[in-house]
Amino acid sequence: MLESKELIESAYGLSISAIKSCRAGYILETDTGRKYLRPCQCSENRILYVHDAKQYLYSHGFTNLDTYCLTVDGRPYAVLDGQLYLLTPFIDGHECEFGDDGDSVRAAYALSAMHKAGKGFRHKSDSYDYTPNDLGKIRESLTKRYEEILRMRRKAERERGAFDYLYLDCVDRFIDLAEESLELLRGPEYERLIRKTAEEGGICHHDYSYQNIIIKGQTTTITGFESCGQEIRIYDLVNLIRRKMRKCNWDPSKASMLLEAYCELEPLSRDEIVVMKAMLLFPQKFWRVANRYYNSRRSWAQRNFSGMLEEVIAEYDHHVRFMKQYDSLF
Repeated sequence: MLESKELIESAYGLSISAIKSCRAGYILETDTGRKYLRPCQCSENRILYVHDAKQYLYSHGFTNLDTYCLTVDGRPYAVLDGQLYLLTPFIDGHECEFGDDGDSVRAAYALSAMHKAGKGFRHKSDSYDYTPNDLGKIRESLTKRYEEILRMRRKAERERGAFDYLYLDCVDRFIDLAEESLELLRGPEYERLIRKTAEEGGICHHDYSYQNIIIKGQTTTITGFESCGQEIRIYDLVNLIRRKMRKCNWDPSKASMLLEAYCELEPLSRDEIVVMKAMLLFPQKFWRVANRYYNSRRSWAQRNFSGMLEEVIAEYDHHVRFMKQYDSLF
């Protein structure tokens, strides 16, 4: 990257005094402050969409995010040696630790503030033709995963290895959870929520994970918007709750804590509460572990993935107990 120093300076109109590697990118010491430069695999249109979304959030009061620095010709990305790069201010702080209640509450409140600021956002730019829209696809996606769980059961019955026996011993319980989840998603609440989101507009982060939540003191900054798009907002909230629950054996009081923080700014509707229940019911981690195992089939996979599946099985009773108490959280 040092050999590209002049290219970066020319592209962004700044002076760089030092460059050092950091995670998947580089920290730049510049005459306009510390910056973070990283390569991006997104298309130019995707970056332009994300830039518009970030600008909308910023202009509507949500300023704790990693806005893109513009090049001298006004683009939110630079092309250096044939590769797209993004430059943002360097965000100082620690990544969110979901095992820490304080971090988790700050993450929930920041998410609510982001969703609130994003209301009304719709792609209207004439400069590119791109709108990432996952709205209405959750039921279809979970149905496909449910069918994969059934297919993997048939595969396990044929192969009968150590992982297969473990899978067959527990799969019916997880199938029951998936069927209950899909039954709820077939109700009218999900369709109403889709229509409401389409009418109102908004921004769903779509990758609200620990590395994209940076905390320093009382400031929580959200980064990594490259997967954002139009989707029901509770997609983000469900992912946050699920990540927290895996750190606390699905303790309902911890979920209540996150919901209280989120609802301080943005109360949840009855339809959202029902759809959240459906999404939390689905055995997502069970599907993911089995899917990765049956698609890897490397010699070392049997032992590694058997251990991961045992962890999922150990969560089952906690998960079911949590879902039985879910309605009492509201």
